[in-house]
Amino acid sequence: MKLKILIKNCAVEYGDIEITTLCHEADKAKVGSLFFCLAGSKSDGHDFASEAARLGASAVVCERKTDADCPQIIVPNTRAAFAEAASAFYGNPSRGLKMFGITGTNGKTTTSYVLAEILREAGEEVGLIGTNCIRYCGHSESATLTTPDPVELNAALRKMKDCGVTSVVMEVSAHALALDKICGIEFDVAGFTNLSQDHLDYFGDMESYARAKEKLFHNGVCKCAAVNADDALGQKLLRESDVPVLGYGTMNPADVFGIDLKMSAEGLSYIINLSDDIGEVKFALPGRFNMYNTLCAAAMAKLAGVGFAEILHGIRSLKRVDGRYNVINTSKFSVIIDFAHTDDGLWNIITSVREFAPARIITVFGCGGNRDRSKRKMMGKVASELSDLTVITSDNPRYEEPSDIIADTFEGVPENKRGSVFTEPDRKKALRLALDTAESGDIVLVAGKGAERYQEIKGVKYEYNDEEYIMSLLQNGSAND
Repeated sequence: MKLKILIKNCAVEYGDIEITTLCHEADKAKVGSLFFCLAGSKSDGHDFASEAARLGASAVVCERKTDADCPQIIVPNTRAAFAEAASAFYGNPSRGLKMFGITGTNGKTTTSYVLAEILREAGEEVGLIGTNCIRYCGHSESATLTTPDPVELNAALRKMKDCGVTSVVMEVSAHALALDKICGIEFDVAGFTNLSQDHLDYFGDMESYARAKEKLFHNGVCKCAAVNADDALGQKLLRESDVPVLGYGTMNPADVFGIDLKMSAEGLSYIINLSDDIGEVKFALPGRFNMYNTLCAAAMAKLAGVGFAEILHGIRSLKRVDGRYNVINTSKFSVIIDFAHTDDGLWNIITSVREFAPARIITVFGCGGNRDRSKRKMMGKVASELSDLTVITSDNPRYEEPSDIIADTFEGVPENKRGSVFTEPDRKKALRLALDTAESGDIVLVAGKGAERYQEIKGVKYEYNDEEYIMSLLQNGSAND
């Protein structure tokens, strides 16, 4: 593909250079590569431009002059240029697809699954991109990031379009927005779930984190949006967004709202008013937070022109979201596996379970290593205060020592709750401890990893899945095996 097709306002003398691959890692450059100098927290691609040129890169895209011995195209923002080039390289696949983007701290995955089900009910062939997987036309593959990097993202969109996908529902992370990964894509409908503390290791403060989320809700990035009217950032978007915005919620005035919530272990029901269409929502997963997730999906579908009957039926037909409130029942107790990995997420899931728990709640959770340390105490506080027993263990310790992470988390446990909190760095042993401790009617809540199929320790991802491990213990007849 000609360079002038990939880079806007490319110099005439470089326009006809033939490009065969796009890359941002110098050691992957070769003849025909267009190398993008991306600045990161630990390295700057400009420092490796000469290496990319030495390996054969046909041109370098940079924000300042480098010492690369090849054509250099200087742009204001190499990350935005990279994303736009990736879109162009794959024939701008998002154009002609109905694009739905969902952002927020919690609820993105469940909302995306609900919306995808609604769109299928409306006759759309749906592609799904998010934390759990990239899925389309009967094909599914594991996701490495919530929002893939631009080349992987646009390659997936190209495959989806070629196999007949008409609508794509994707989770849009704050990191992806901050790093301009979605430049070149305009969403037909955007959705905002909520904002609570997370990722401050990267963003530094909540204001910066919020600003990243806000980037999705501007003209040229989306055409219209559904936002949580009960969230402070949602209220700001309702006031300030330069695209049409539909508010949803349960407490503040909103175009879409729910009342008369009823919950049980089998799910929830409530009455929805969807811009004056009124009916009963039934959903297989309980929790007030799932009322919000279904309201968001319903509002987004409404903006896309989906009929009310299809919206209600789509919500009802979804029975499971991998890693989100997955239940394993035994003759003695139940186990619930959920992705909750923030203090807000833990509060939501534990309080929801408390509404119908017949006996004790035993919570097993950990905090990720090399991530926002400030939320660890908060998670320890919430889990221990709301649970009858708590086991603090490892999540993905990455390059930190599990014992250090657990110590940080335990600091948040109030003195009067410390007698009901256990610590066990080995996640498998922690799960065995919880299952061995469970008595008749208890619910063991296993939080943090959800559908993840690995545990990351010292740079190595070991094959591991909470649900599979728990099932193996239960099938062996004893958690002590």
